[in-house]
Amino acid sequence: MKSLPTLPLISRYAAEQPRFTLLDSVTNRISLIAFCSVFSFLFMYIFLPFNINMWYEGQQLSLMALFFIFTLCGVVVLCISQFGLYRLKWRRRLTNATYLCWFVGEILGITVMVTIADVILVDTFFLTWSEFINTLRYVALILPLPYCIALLWFFTREKMAQLKRLEKEQVAKPIADPCILIRDEHDKPVLTLHPGKLLLMKAEDNYVQVFYLSGNTISKELVRTSLKKLESYLTADTFVRAHRSYLVNISKVVLFKKSTKGHYLELEGLGDISVPVSATCLTAFQERFAPLP
Repeated sequence: MKSLPTLPLISRYAAEQPRFTLLDSVTNRISLIAFCSVFSFLFMYIFLPFNINMWYEGQQLSLMALFFIFTLCGVVVLCISQFGLYRLKWRRRLTNATYLCWFVGEILGITVMVTIADVILVDTFFLTWSEFINTLRYVALILPLPYCIALLWFFTREKMAQLKRLEKEQVAKPIADPCILIRDEHDKPVLTLHPGKLLLMKAEDNYVQVFYLSGNTISKELVRTSLKKLESYLTADTFVRAHRSYLVNISKVVLFKKSTKGHYLELEGLGDISVPVSATCLTAFQERFAPLP
C-alpha cells in the first residue's frame, strides 16, 4: 500500500495561505519597535513585575538605567529582525500562521541579549541555562502584549483604508438604471422591468401591448392603460415615440429605413414587426441615425 503524499499537500496548503503583510511598510516596522520599547520600559519601571527591583539591590547602576539597557537590547534585536533580516526571500513569504515562528525567534533573540547584559552588569548573575530560562519567561510575558496591540492597530488601520477605498469606488460607479414599474389605469402594478429589457409598447384601443425580453424569449403583456401615461414616467432619451400608437426603446432599434410608404424601423428580436415612423416623430430618429440617402 502506497503512503499518502503528505509533503505536497502541506506545501500546497502553505501556498494557499495569505502572506503576512502587516509589517511590509517601513513606517509600521518603526512604529512597532518604538511602541514595544516604550511600553516595555514603562511597564517594568512603573509596575516592577516579578519583584524585579529586589534582584538588583546594591548594584551601581540605577534601576532606570538597567531597564533602559534591557529595552535597548530588545530594540537592537527587533531592528535586526525587522530590517536586517527583512530582505531574506523566505522571510517575505511568511504567512499569517508561520509569522508566529518568526516572533518566537525574536523573543529568543531578545532573551539572549538580555541574559548577556545581565551577566555583564550584575556580579550575582551567571551565564547558565537556568538564567536563560528565567529571562525567557520574563521576556515572553512582557513583549507579546505591546507587540499584539501594535499589530492589531496596523490591521485595523489597513481594513479602514480598504473600507474607504471601497466606499470611494462605490460612489464612483455609475448608478444602475432603476427598474420600470408599469401600472394600469388604476395605478395598480402590473409589470416590473429593467429598462434594457423593455423593447416596444403598442397602443391598442384602451390597452397597451408591452413587448419585453424575458431571458432569451420575447414576451408580451397586455395592460389596460394609455401610451401617454406610460410615456410620462419613462426616460425621454431612451424611450421615444415613433408613432401615435408606438413607443420604442431607441437603443434596441436595429433598422431604420425609408420605403415608398414612408419610414419604418425594426427592433432587436422583433423582426416580424415593422414600426411606422410618423412625420411628427421623424426628427428624433434622423438625428440619432445616419442621414438617409
